[in-house]
Amino acid sequence: MERHQRCDILFCGTGYFTEIMLADIAATAASDLRVAIGGRNPARMKWLLDACRARAAIYGTSVTFDSVQLDATARDTLVEPLRRLDPKVVVQSASAQSPWSVDNGESEWSDLVARAGFGMTIAFHALLAWRTAGALRQAGLKAHFVNTCYPDGVNQVLAAAGMPMATGVGNIGIFSAMIGGRLPLAERPALRVLGHHRHVVEWRKPPGQRDGAPVRAWIGEAEIEDVDAMTRDIQLPYRDLNLVSAASSVPVLLALAGEGARRAHVPGPMGLPGGYPVAVDVDGVRLDLPSGIGRDEAVAWNLQFEDKDGVSVRDGRVVYSPKATEMIRPYSAEIAEGFAVDDVEAAAEALSRLRQRLGG
Repeated sequence: MERHQRCDILFCGTGYFTEIMLADIAATAASDLRVAIGGRNPARMKWLLDACRARAAIYGTSVTFDSVQLDATARDTLVEPLRRLDPKVVVQSASAQSPWSVDNGESEWSDLVARAGFGMTIAFHALLAWRTAGALRQAGLKAHFVNTCYPDGVNQVLAAAGMPMATGVGNIGIFSAMIGGRLPLAERPALRVLGHHRHVVEWRKPPGQRDGAPVRAWIGEAEIEDVDAMTRDIQLPYRDLNLVSAASSVPVLLALAGEGARRAHVPGPMGLPGGYPVAVDVDGVRLDLPSGIGRDEAVAWNLQFEDKDGVSVRDGRVVYSPKATEMIRPYSAEIAEGFAVDDVEAAAEALSRLRQRLGG
């Protein structure tokens, strides 16, 4: 990418989630957007670049793609590339912990996460987002910062620490898409859904084994009475779930980049816990709740799931649930105490030592 040439959307990460977002943007963008693919692996970036350019040619879109080398080992190494690109939207899609191998029972580490809750890994998912958001703030840029890595929890950490935070993507977008796919075409535009990351865990279970309150959904102002019965036969996969989750991100990113206002469903908008229906445009995201439920009620409803996920953000601290604390303490009393939202780097380092010790 030429020096000082601004891009519309910068992706920080080159994994499978990013691959699907890029591929769908190449096929669906309606304007001459400039997209930058940022990462450390030249071979991977070259393939994504060639594939996306090819897809844009296949679908006849005018979006263009370039790549940029990004070093996310520290905040300071990101400042200059961000200043040079001056993106409208920055998408953090790389994490220090793969969500697909974290609780699969293949190591003592994954067994611990399965027992304590996915939320005990929050420092890993926050780490690279913390550095990128911090670099944006340090560079004085006004980009919309979008985090894809455990946004139901991580976005709360970033917002509490005063970092840039527009929204997350994915997670609740799965539920709105899966439910919407079962509605008549005429009803789909009026669908609104509330859901939490915990529901992803529950929807991975075999039919009939889900636990806790189900997601909530409305057609216009009328709430669907039994969403669980409507969706009970669905059992979500792991990695292949990105085919829906990442795809649900694309309309949000295009709206933020200036392709017109849209209604969507996102996790962690403005650092809120859980996921919500929103209106999105070039100015950002705003809640778009049914008239019968207010912001405070929607937030409180989402907060009920944090205990099972194993983590909350309270008064500037990341706090593990009583069960998670009990599970973690025999391995590390330090980690079990949680951490201040400004101490993401140290918390991730401590968690990394524990993961290495447990074979993760």
